[in-house]
Amino acid sequence: MDLTSQVHTFFVNRIYNSKLLVKALLFALFISLSSAYAQETTSYSLINESNAGLLKRAELLMDTDVITSIELSKALLLQAQSADDTLLSAKLHNLLGKANKKNNNINESLHHFSQSSAYYSKLNDSRNQIKASINYIKILLDEKRYDELANRIETLLPTTLVYGDKFFIAQVLLTKGDSFYEQRKYNDAITQYSSALKYLVNKDVQIQKQLGETYKKLAQSYKRLENREQTAHFYTKALEIYTNLDDLKLMARTLNTLAEAQRYLDNLVLALDYSTRALEIHKEIDDPVGLAKALLGAGIIYRHINLYEKSLKHINEAYLYYKKVNNVLGIAKTSNQMGLLYTRLKQFDQAEIFYQITIDLPKGVVEEKTLASALREMAVINYESGDLESAMKFAQKAYVTYKTKNLTSYISITARIIANIYRAQGNKNKAIEYYKESLSFARETGSKLYEIKSLTALAGILIGIDTNEAISLLKRSLALSTEIDDKLHMLYAYREIRIAEKQRGRINESLRYAEEEIALTGIIQYERDESKLALEKAHLHSHKMEIELETLREKEKLHQLELEKKNNEIEISGQARVISELELAKNKYASIALAFLLAACLAIVLLVYRSFIASKKRNEELDYLAARDPLTNCYNRRILFEIMNRNFLDLPQIEEYCILMVDIDHFKSVNDTYGHSIGDTVLCGVASLLQTNIRTSDSVARFGGEEFCIILPNTTQEQAIRIAEAIRIKVEKAIFDDIPVTCSFGVTSIKFKARTPSELIEQADLALYEAKSLGRNQVVLWDCAFEEFKLFRSE
Repeated sequence: MDLTSQVHTFFVNRIYNSKLLVKALLFALFISLSSAYAQETTSYSLINESNAGLLKRAELLMDTDVITSIELSKALLLQAQSADDTLLSAKLHNLLGKANKKNNNINESLHHFSQSSAYYSKLNDSRNQIKASINYIKILLDEKRYDELANRIETLLPTTLVYGDKFFIAQVLLTKGDSFYEQRKYNDAITQYSSALKYLVNKDVQIQKQLGETYKKLAQSYKRLENREQTAHFYTKALEIYTNLDDLKLMARTLNTLAEAQRYLDNLVLALDYSTRALEIHKEIDDPVGLAKALLGAGIIYRHINLYEKSLKHINEAYLYYKKVNNVLGIAKTSNQMGLLYTRLKQFDQAEIFYQITIDLPKGVVEEKTLASALREMAVINYESGDLESAMKFAQKAYVTYKTKNLTSYISITARIIANIYRAQGNKNKAIEYYKESLSFARETGSKLYEIKSLTALAGILIGIDTNEAISLLKRSLALSTEIDDKLHMLYAYREIRIAEKQRGRINESLRYAEEEIALTGIIQYERDESKLALEKAHLHSHKMEIELETLREKEKLHQLELEKKNNEIEISGQARVISELELAKNKYASIALAFLLAACLAIVLLVYRSFIASKKRNEELDYLAARDPLTNCYNRRILFEIMNRNFLDLPQIEEYCILMVDIDHFKSVNDTYGHSIGDTVLCGVASLLQTNIRTSDSVARFGGEEFCIILPNTTQEQAIRIAEAIRIKVEKAIFDDIPVTCSFGVTSIKFKARTPSELIEQADLALYEAKSLGRNQVVLWDCAFEEFKLFRSE
């Protein structure tokens, strides 16, 4: 069967819809024209020209109709093999390898790339043979078939070295390195990546990008090995490449990772510098994902230098972006960081809210390690607050997750937390069991710091039970602490050994360790002072950078103003010349009159301008006063409804929206007992507490008398209840002019089908009425059953 017949048969089999029918007709026309032209050529030319055209068509179809491309290529391949056309067979196998890979036919793709390589080998075409083989090994890497990959590279690498193309050699070495990296054989990966560097020497843009990518791979490998210096070194090399290429996106992202590397090295000033540069570049480019990562990185650095307000601002921006695009992994990471920040600020209620956000995210989507971190931190918060039962539940969940993933360092930490909880519960045997498990996993991890922490914790509980063993453990802890120069743990070991030796009656030994403890305390105090100085320097550097950035912006504005000024001067100069010519044509009396008129106009303009400025200032002051309650400085009722009416304009798009109605309990008694002046003080105090315990996106308004309304946009009813409960507790604990007060809270959500602000407020008010009815100082969520109260109250 000739090629035309094969193609005809192929298309008859494929024609089952109008789209393929059109393709078939066009192709038939192409074959007919080719046949007509072939009458004037030799049969040899006919075959070659037809095959070349059909091969080109198959290549073009791969982008638009991969199935048709595969079928056509197979038909051509049969013809080429029948004609013993080795070159065409090699090309078609290569094309089929690409098409099947695109169509996710992995085994077919591997077969065709292998055949293509073999055909090119017969033709002594080493270049295309190597290219086909590189495509083959990259598929093996994608499929994680590491043993096959290693065997194939052992055969391919010598061929590539003999051929001598440096880029091909680098590609093979990098693929081998990627294989080791994915198998967590980071030292082997580093060896291959380092070897590849020698072959990436061309100044071609593609080669330079590959060089930058290789530096990043080296940095990431050293990062996994926790070699911070080499991590920073290779990220710096990658940054140099991307800077030379003027690739702003890669520059910004590499600056962010470099900032993280410097943070791990405690070079906080340098880390802040890189992070700030990354954020500045992100302002110029469209890379929202990279910007969110940079904001998160900057927030973590600000936390390390104790600038918590800036840290919250940056991390919250990243959190809001991830929430907007529903990036669950990003939400989890930023929520955990927000939780950690609030823990540092001792605002445990807020910390729990953010950790709970991570815990409540869909299972199977959040990275298990991130989820376990939230559970672990919740365990610590509950342990510190004395809720040992809840602490144990959270800790055990985290522990099981870490065990499942075999994350030994985190198993060690969590086992130590569980042991602490058992110890607090008085269960010393279980505590000792988990301290020993923590120590075992710390040793498996190879972390001396984790081993020290486990040793000291275990020794602490053994003192008085097995004091000799406790002292032995503490001496081991002391030796490790000395080895890594961890003075705080050295101090703890000295103190505990001193106490243990005193219990054993070895007073001289106890005194010796006491002397070591005193000497080390002085050294630690000195280093703390130095650390404070370093933090102050970081604060100063941060402030300096902000000033420099602001100065640059001002300079840019001044430059623009200078340009405008010069343009104005040119225009004024031209106008002055015209005026001068006119003045020459006038007599001196007209000139004097014009001068007087001009002066009068200027005076009028000046008076009008001053009047306008004064009026504008007064209007701004009046607008502010008109929007605020004069006593509490909260928004007034009019502004409350303006805000809610604006929000309700997009009612169908609102997914989460809550309000709280807050009422001060027994406020009339306060006024009657202590007078209205004290009552005003209580009102102002409660209003201030409400305003300082909400988010920047929330609003507080005085609804009337002792009643307030809090708007909580983008807030679920569960979050609203937690916020209300947190505020209720703070009001209950607060004292205003020696007068304790409590508040009742009514909570409602847009989910309850309110169509207007008034309906939503009425729901919250009914919930507040229920809170009052139940005895006050409570938080109550609206329920449809409360509608009966409306009827009762109206009667």
